[in-house]
Amino acid sequence: MKLMKMNLKPRDLIAIAVVAVASFPVMFLIMMFLTGNARIEFTPSSRTRPEKEEVKLMKRSLRRDSLAGVHSKAYEANVKQKEELAREREKLQARIERLTMMEQELEQNIQRLNERKRELEAMVESSSELEQKRIRQLARVYGAMRPNEAAQILATLDDELLIKIITAIGDDRQKAKIVAGLPRQKAVRISRKLGKPPVDG
Repeated sequence: MKLMKMNLKPRDLIAIAVVAVASFPVMFLIMMFLTGNARIEFTPSSRTRPEKEEVKLMKRSLRRDSLAGVHSKAYEANVKQKEELAREREKLQARIERLTMMEQELEQNIQRLNERKRELEAMVESSSELEQKRIRQLARVYGAMRPNEAAQILATLDDELLIKIITAIGDDRQKAKIVAGLPRQKAVRISRKLGKPPVDG
């Protein structure tokens, strides 16, 4: 086997060296791509990147603003509700105070009414005692009079008072004579109310 002799001039060697040096990076990159150690990525231009970032910032700010608005509305609603509750509490407290005052006034009125009732009862009792005393006095007076004269005066009284006076007279014969001296119809009524048979006369 014969080896080919190459007669290369220094200029040719320089050209080969330049080609080898120039092609080495290209071959190296090709090898890197083939082995997967390198890849080409296309990044967006510098013009589009700020716009996207600006859109993102706008979205974030809008979202933040909407959340702030929601929180602000919720806070305002909470404050309003607290104020309404405070007003209702004040109204309720005022109503309770009014009811307490009304209860106190009612108790005072009941006490006054009870005192007035006791006074009236005492007056009625006193009046009843005075009336009984007056009837006893009248019974003594009419019991001492002549029956016909007593009957003429007693005939002018109403039946209830007349019965009380006749009942208070102690002498039954005097009672009978007075009733007999009354006008017939009045004598019949009085006799029936006294539970005695009507008097003839």
